[in-house]
Amino acid sequence: MFCVMNEIKKGYILDSILEAKDDPVLAKKALGNLVSFSIEHGINGNLYKKYILYTLIYNDNSYTRSIEMNQKTIGQSNIILMDYQEYFELYNKEFEFLNEAKYFQFKREEDNYLASLLDSLYNEIEKMNNYHNFVRVIESFYKTKGLADMAIYKAFRVDNGILKPIKNVLNVTFNDLIGYDMQKSLLCENTEFFLNGKPYNNVLLYGDAGTGKSTSVKALINKYFDKGLRIIEVYKHQMAEISKIINKLKSRPYHYVIYMDDLSFEENEIEYKYLKSIIEGGIEPKPENVVIYATSNRRHLIKETISDNGGVFDDLHRNETQAEKLSLSYRFGLQIYYSSLSIDEFRSMVKEMAIKNNIIMDEEKLIIEASKWQMRNGTLSGRCAEQFIKYLSNKIQN
Repeated sequence: MFCVMNEIKKGYILDSILEAKDDPVLAKKALGNLVSFSIEHGINGNLYKKYILYTLIYNDNSYTRSIEMNQKTIGQSNIILMDYQEYFELYNKEFEFLNEAKYFQFKREEDNYLASLLDSLYNEIEKMNNYHNFVRVIESFYKTKGLADMAIYKAFRVDNGILKPIKNVLNVTFNDLIGYDMQKSLLCENTEFFLNGKPYNNVLLYGDAGTGKSTSVKALINKYFDKGLRIIEVYKHQMAEISKIINKLKSRPYHYVIYMDDLSFEENEIEYKYLKSIIEGGIEPKPENVVIYATSNRRHLIKETISDNGGVFDDLHRNETQAEKLSLSYRFGLQIYYSSLSIDEFRSMVKEMAIKNNIIMDEEKLIIEASKWQMRNGTLSGRCAEQFIKYLSNKIQN
């Protein structure tokens, strides 16, 4: 059996605090470490206690994962109970040289989720600062929020087979994507089926560039994060790693979207075969807490060539080639089309965006300027409208 305290004391910040004692040089260093930690993570208030809670959140091991999965409790093991008793005593330990770190304040970002979590944990424990409440709050956190990065971050990328958090996720919502109500509704409905354990589909969002496909997926992160949704961004060159990634995810109590943006394959690329086998087929089925969402400018993800459509001597071979190329798209049970805008839809979008951005301009002049911008950029899309509004906003401010 592991020992929680041994895991905790590996942290250099806590080590420096415990070693400082009456040494003013070491005490100053320990305080500096704590303040640096708080600034890095945007943490205010009692820095020492919140650092202890931070370390508990990141106490990721086999036993805490079993608690996270609702398979065990802290009280099931006397050794674990003793560890948390020691932890509780450490949480309440007083260090005179840390007194000025009890009320540390500095300006932080409003949407700092980690800081908010620590505030909530701290306030809940301080309401009734005794051992039993301490254990109850920590155990409840593991079961409702989770452990380590998965409890804190919305999205992740793959780096040499390791999931690394994406710390600055664009704070976009479906309200920011004007129009495309049917597309947004289909995507949200499928995602809610997925989160609620109902039959769901892998999704392909396809259509012209700048129409809101990627924005829709990003909006999902913010809409359903509190319900346990996490996004794993995977690039085409990482297809061979997907099976290993999924294997790491299947035992966690979250729901994961494996997200591939701007997905397409040239004729000579074979990475799509990995994706095909994962979506459908293979000896081991894809776990129910993993779904695949992809965006593409192509409905048929593998590029077709002239030789696929004619001029080939062997018709049977040609048909087999076409079927192979189409089979990947067909494995996405839900295909959602994002079309370019009509000129009226484009103008309507520009007017709505102008209102949202507090741009006051004669409507006729606004439409004339937007039309000029669109003609220079050559697209009738939400991205084009957004770029125009940004340009106009900067021009007015200057």
